[in-house]
Amino acid sequence: MNKVIFGLLLFLAGHSLVFAQKFVIDTTYYPTKGQEKNIAMISLGGSEGGYPSNDYVHNELTKLGYPCMAVAYFKTKNTPQNLSDIPLEYFEQAIESYSNRPEIKGKKLVVIGKSKGGELALLLASRYPKIKGVIAVVPSNVVWQGINADWSAANSSSWSYQGQPLPYVPYDSISDKKYVELYELSLQQKAFVEKATIPVEKISGAVLLSSGAEDKMWPATSMCDEVIQRLKNNDFQHWYRHDAYEHTGHVFDPKSVWLGGTEEGNKKAKDAFEKSVLSFLKIVDEK
Repeated sequence: MNKVIFGLLLFLAGHSLVFAQKFVIDTTYYPTKGQEKNIAMISLGGSEGGYPSNDYVHNELTKLGYPCMAVAYFKTKNTPQNLSDIPLEYFEQAIESYSNRPEIKGKKLVVIGKSKGGELALLLASRYPKIKGVIAVVPSNVVWQGINADWSAANSSSWSYQGQPLPYVPYDSISDKKYVELYELSLQQKAFVEKATIPVEKISGAVLLSSGAEDKMWPATSMCDEVIQRLKNNDFQHWYRHDAYEHTGHVFDPKSVWLGGTEEGNKKAKDAFEKSVLSFLKIVDEK
């Protein structure tokens, strides 16, 4: 056999093993505590890593009849320590396993994520039609460069597919800025942005975006505006909305004003957001 062909076959065989890899999925299941609705939630954490913590979703929504699977994807025993090249197949496997649970079969899947989890929620929904609704809180409209455990920039994308990093927007390497200013400068790299923009028009269901107008972490409001504009430009056929809350920061938490907004503004945003989520879930359920 020709050595080149033999080498190519070995290369493809090795990559096939990567593509077919079975992952140990780190999830926490929160069963419903009330009368079951026709919707099952998937909860995604952000750049803090570890097991997602979202008391409103995991406790309050389950009381109202919405079961939830929280998916950890880095900084746990069975997952990478860096938020870099996290394989989308990992989430595909988690979604498949979740949707095949006897009590979940037939329910509409709604994914909710905040910050990097919001970026991920939009990305997954754009690729997996089983997801029928997205709640993206202070998300990004693009895939970003990965982040190491020590918060330094990784040398690749945040996410990968079939062993290859997804196109991403790199952090502006010549900037000494941090947080919002760094992200705003990085978004001026138009060629990277174009390739890394999440194709949200491919989402197979309703989309609710929420942002804080005084976010000190990254420019979530303007990135949400970009998502809305892309949906409009592509004549998106499902329900969608962006709620930008005044005097509100990155986490809608009155105790975390260092991330933007005021105590009162963050409290009002938290209350309004929770009401919006309930209205959104009714919209998804009725479609």
